[in-house]
Amino acid sequence: MKQLFRFYFIAAILLFTNAAFAQPIIHSHNDYTHAVPFWDAYNHKAGVIEADVYYVNGELMVAHNKTDIRPANSLNNMYIQPIAELFDTGKNVHSFYLMIDIKENQAQALPALIKLLQQYPRVFNREVNKNAVQVFISGERPADSTFHTYPPYIMFDGLPGKHYAPQDLEKIVMISDNFRTYSHWNGNGTLPAADSIKLVNVINAAHATGKPVRLWGAPDTQQCWQTIINLNADVINTDKVEMCRQFLDVQNNLH
Repeated sequence: MKQLFRFYFIAAILLFTNAAFAQPIIHSHNDYTHAVPFWDAYNHKAGVIEADVYYVNGELMVAHNKTDIRPANSLNNMYIQPIAELFDTGKNVHSFYLMIDIKENQAQALPALIKLLQQYPRVFNREVNKNAVQVFISGERPADSTFHTYPPYIMFDGLPGKHYAPQDLEKIVMISDNFRTYSHWNGNGTLPAADSIKLVNVINAAHATGKPVRLWGAPDTQQCWQTIINLNADVINTDKVEMCRQFLDVQNNLH
């Protein structure tokens, strides 16, 4: 009975309070599948824009599955060039990350990405331009003990429960974890109290390392977005960028 009471007590705290973390940023999940890739996410101030890539004949191609690859859909065409052109306009560019999810063969894909980014130091290297877009790698990554050996314009997506060496931890942008590992909640009503406790533990562990948290695979509903805010997670992983921006703007105006 005491344990059950503890569950409901913590759930109540999560529902009605939120520690003083900044408003979560929007992660445009599988951005390339959206009606207007890149620009839709950028114009709605997504903080992270995601592109899945395959290395094909010397070029990085954007697709979720290899069978979806189309000749025009290179990373260069869909993201690198539009971002470079954005910087060329001379207008203020709001800060965001470009997350590259390498689907396979990182041994060839990562050097190809480095070679591509090297051409635009003002756009992708924050040591050259403090307002540059930071790129970080998810999916298939090199050994985490080598993270610190990569140039400043290559960072990484971290995993929960790993003990990174300090120099490699500095190369990690955020900790990403699968929501479904901890809950099968459908995003309507209230997140079960026991699931809340498991998720809070994961989030607190990531925050203890100084890193923000993204819970991918979470239900893409307004109730879940609010729950993620209440749990003090830092990133909302969504396919509904415009709707999520409107939701966050309303939340911001209420506080």
